Amino acid sequence: MNTSGTIAVACESADGLAGNVSGHFGHTPYFVVVELADGRIVSSRLVTSPGHGQGCSMPGFVESLGVRAVIVGGIGAGAVNGLRARGIEVAPGATGNATMAVRAFASGTLPKREPGCGGHAGHGRSCGHG
Repeated sequence: MNTSGTIAVACESADGLAGNVSGHFGHTPYFVVVELADGRIVSSRLVTSPGHGQGCSMPGFVESLGVRAVIVGGIGAGAVNGLRARGIEVAPGATGNATMAVRAFASGTLPKREPGCGGHAGHGRSCGHG
């Protein structure tokens, strides 16, 4: 189980823990940075993403948030490799709102899915985006 530590959830809106998990890591507009203690959410803060573009290192940005894991709906292999190289666990395939995803992650019930950015408009499973 993942009961303590700081994690980031890629989110589609600025609704914090009520926001829906983003379907694409590289294009997520926000991250909710959550502090867990004994499986419970003790604090959270909203961080605006720098966006997907030339010169942007999303894995580097996430590392700067001080997290040990990132929860997201879809993520490409390049981003997965970049995050893992920084010692950040990747939890792809999450759906629903950030609170539900964090609780599932903390309890070990978040479905284990292979990284990929399928399931969102404009990309196939091998889109190569991070």
